[in-house]
Amino acid sequence: MTDQPGPCHPVQPAACPEDLTHGDFPDRGTRLPGLDPEITAVLADEGAALDEGEYRRWLDMLDTAFRYEIPVPLLREDPALPRHSRSAVLFEATKRVLELKFGRAALLQAWSDRPPTTTRHFLGSVRVFDSAVAGVVRADANLLVTSNRGATHSVLVSAARQDLLRKRHGRWVLLRRRVLLDVEVATHEQLSVIF
Repeated sequence: MTDQPGPCHPVQPAACPEDLTHGDFPDRGTRLPGLDPEITAVLADEGAALDEGEYRRWLDMLDTAFRYEIPVPLLREDPALPRHSRSAVLFEATKRVLELKFGRAALLQAWSDRPPTTTRHFLGSVRVFDSAVAGVVRADANLLVTSNRGATHSVLVSAARQDLLRKRHGRWVLLRRRVLLDVEVATHEQLSVIF
């Protein structure tokens, strides 16, 4: 699979946070180590909401313009080339799509949902960087996720995760999430997990 860049267009600087939800994921800005503990705590609470099945609480941590994406992993012989596509995605969703997904989970469980799935998010190496837009930061982290359901369904997957967070009404909310899976071919079980 190739991932050639498209035609050259001048890159316009983002004028507002919502502009960062489209196009290439923003590069890292200046390192902000003083924010590491605060952003780590936000991301730990966010992962705990998913693990504890508190989907409404998790959705409240997302900005209205939130975008979630999992780019296609690329098998490259040259280690200098990107390991994930800049244009093709395995999964992409907005906050509205995720509200629909988790809205169904709040209803009476279907037979196929029994027993329920148990997930655990293990977050590490959180590093915070400045962005081109005031009030928005980028957080890069390593992630290990387990997902288990019954005796036959077991998923263990690691990934690099890149998040954009913005300050709204005195608290940090997720504006965009990009998940870089450490696999060459993702399975449907792995893609069913919200990272």
